[in-house]
Amino acid sequence: MEARKRLKKGERSDIRKDLRDVHYPGSAGLQRYAKLSLRKRSETLKEEKPHTYALATARYVRMSPRKVRLVVDLIRGKKLEEARAILKYTPHRAAEVVAKVLESAAANGMNDDRKNMIEDQIYVKAAYVDEGPAIKRVLPRARGSANMIKKRTSHITIIVGEKNG
Repeated sequence: MEARKRLKKGERSDIRKDLRDVHYPGSAGLQRYAKLSLRKRSETLKEEKPHTYALATARYVRMSPRKVRLVVDLIRGKKLEEARAILKYTPHRAAEVVAKVLESAAANGMNDDRKNMIEDQIYVKAAYVDEGPAIKRVLPRARGSANMIKKRTSHITIIVGEKNG
């Protein structure tokens, strides 16, 4: 088992640059993207062939990532039509936003000339929610003290691919 060493600042920014290039041709490998560590994410991006997936992101959504993950977990790995049906009848507030991102990802796959995905064969390849910046508010308390309220934001990413058969 290899010893884990802490990445230096320069190494971290290189890996983040690789991650930022997710939606460009030549960078792929997103099946287990959300569950991998930062270093492993950048390595797996290079493995898959380009144009095999389409991606859509909603950033700075004013919902707690923990609550949005409950909805995103329902559709991961499902076919497009099944995911749409699940989101339509899910009583969570986040379902509406996730549905919009899913529709955007599907449209990106179908309308891009290089991808040309067929709607019946599209499935949710990966879906994950990252934490965005928290908006901080102060709640006055007794005897001149105050409590901090963190209004959390989310970055929702959905990646769709095409299943043959």
